[in-house]
Amino acid sequence: MVALAVGGIILVAVLINLALTFNFTRYLGTVQEEQNRLILDTLAELYSRSTSWQAIRLSTMYVGSTTGTQIRVYDMRGRLIVDSLTGMMQGTHSDYWRQQQKQRSQAAAYPLYVQDEQVGVVEIAYLGQQGLWSAEAILFRRMVLISAVITGLLAILAAAYLGSKLARRLTGRLAVLAAAAEKWGRGHFTSRVCVSGDDELAVLGETMNRMASRLEAQSDLRKKLTSDISHELRTPLSTIQSYLEAFRDGVLPPDEKHLSAVLEESIRLGSLITDLQRLAEAEYSRKAAQFEQLSLNAFLAAEADRYRPFMQQKEINLVLELPDGEVTVQADRGLLNQVLANLLMNAAKYTPAGGQVRLSLTAADGEAVIAVADTGSGIAAEHLPHIFERFYRVDPSRTRATGGSGIGLAIVRELTEAMHGRVTVESTPGKGSCFRLYLPLATDNAKGTFYGNNN
Repeated sequence: MVALAVGGIILVAVLINLALTFNFTRYLGTVQEEQNRLILDTLAELYSRSTSWQAIRLSTMYVGSTTGTQIRVYDMRGRLIVDSLTGMMQGTHSDYWRQQQKQRSQAAAYPLYVQDEQVGVVEIAYLGQQGLWSAEAILFRRMVLISAVITGLLAILAAAYLGSKLARRLTGRLAVLAAAAEKWGRGHFTSRVCVSGDDELAVLGETMNRMASRLEAQSDLRKKLTSDISHELRTPLSTIQSYLEAFRDGVLPPDEKHLSAVLEESIRLGSLITDLQRLAEAEYSRKAAQFEQLSLNAFLAAEADRYRPFMQQKEINLVLELPDGEVTVQADRGLLNQVLANLLMNAAKYTPAGGQVRLSLTAADGEAVIAVADTGSGIAAEHLPHIFERFYRVDPSRTRATGGSGIGLAIVRELTEAMHGRVTVESTPGKGSCFRLYLPLATDNAKGTFYGNNN
């Protein structure tokens, strides 16, 4: 930053110096041109008064010395009438004018008119130290250059100071971000970045803080997962171990009742392993979804027929509501089947005998909406934001009688997003819950005018 600032100041100083030199040279040329015209007018006036060259010979040296020019006058035959420098060299400043003769610049020739009649030619050369540049002009340029250099040096010092300060401020804020990232890399997700301002680094700091919050939440979920799995594995294993030791020591007889208890705990272990396997398969299916054009009316009718006997066994009424028009989506049949299975089984699990589960289909705004609503116990508002997180369970007691492993709804979200859809939930404690799947309509349907009932 300092190098760029210094380089920019030097470049600007050079350009200003070049521009000043160019414009001042042009100004001096204009001034000299006006002065030459005055000299011509003076010589013409002198000639017109005497109608001879005598007055011009006497006045030319004086005019040349006062204007700092060499004036040569020629008649119409090309004969030299007078040279002002020759006379000037004979005076007290002869050495100076001889030096000026050596540095004599290119002369400009002008016709000399008297009463519209040309009587001769006047050659005028400016005797500055450097062409048009007189001693005064050179001194002026030198003073301007010195002022520019001093100003440039002061600007460079100011730029170096401000640049260093800004650089330290920038690198300091970056160091804060780097230190926070290092802490997060070591697993300390509770620390946060404090970056003030409204620039890109402040936005980056806020983004990193949000990322740290998510990492912290994921870390807590992983710890909870470890605790849950440990508890889930420990309980049935301890039970099985206790029964086996009792069988071995003869404390309990290995009869049907006790063997059934051991088998039940083994099934419990197998169920947990199956849940974990299902989650892994859901993550794989998200990457390998096979889309097809699927009629949701027929698909949901078949699913309702498949799950109605199970609902009837639990004395739950399964209601199917379909629109009059056909609703078609691009989806993976197998993935959608898993999603509905999780939602319907989940609804049945929390709906008491005599309750109702309603499966409905609507379409609006280019999306098909599949709703699974129950009249179960419902979900408290504080749990709704986390209901689709992996291994999150509303019941903290870890009982599997009603809770499960907390993987089913995470699978629902994974598979729904794999089909470019989304899932939402609404719930009122004591009245029930409603899960809605939103899937993009197939191209033909999206352009149609359907869609029947919109509940």
